[in-house]
Amino acid sequence: MKAIDRLLSAVEVSIILIGSLLGLGLAVLQVILRYAFSTGIHWLEAGSVTALVWAMLMAASRAIRTGTHPRVDLLAHVLPPRARAALNTLAFGAALLLAAFYLDDAVSYARFVWGMGVTHPEFGGNLALPFAILPVILAFFVIRYAMLIIAMWTDVRLEPEDAFLDRVGTPVTKVHK
Repeated sequence: MKAIDRLLSAVEVSIILIGSLLGLGLAVLQVILRYAFSTGIHWLEAGSVTALVWAMLMAASRAIRTGTHPRVDLLAHVLPPRARAALNTLAFGAALLLAAFYLDDAVSYARFVWGMGVTHPEFGGNLALPFAILPVILAFFVIRYAMLIIAMWTDVRLEPEDAFLDRVGTPVTKVHK
């Protein structure tokens, strides 16, 4: 599990970093061109938005890993560890199934759009390319949720994400009330 986590984490961090810097750079360039030179490049805004969306969606996968996704956990603090693990398994299992369902749809949609051969109005190239993040991110979601469920049952004393982080060798630093 450590090797898979390292690989996923490297991809996540790389896409978050590159997407954020690229999106910010393109946006700054567009502002400078617009206000300093009264001109612009037609694809800069679409490029900036696409890069930032890719970065934010990949950050969602990162949030699954670290437990920073918001969720309702009213019962978790009053239930014994095994009951809490069962509820978490139900919640993460539902999230995993939903992500898998959306992954199937995203792959079908990507194939459909790619097969149509429609050119992107701003970038040129196939319209499916900017949307390629959807199957990628949903595959990450499925893997991340599966890893959480597996890790959760190895140490039910901790929150699921803490059990996962402990299992892959990342120190648990969250403070639980």
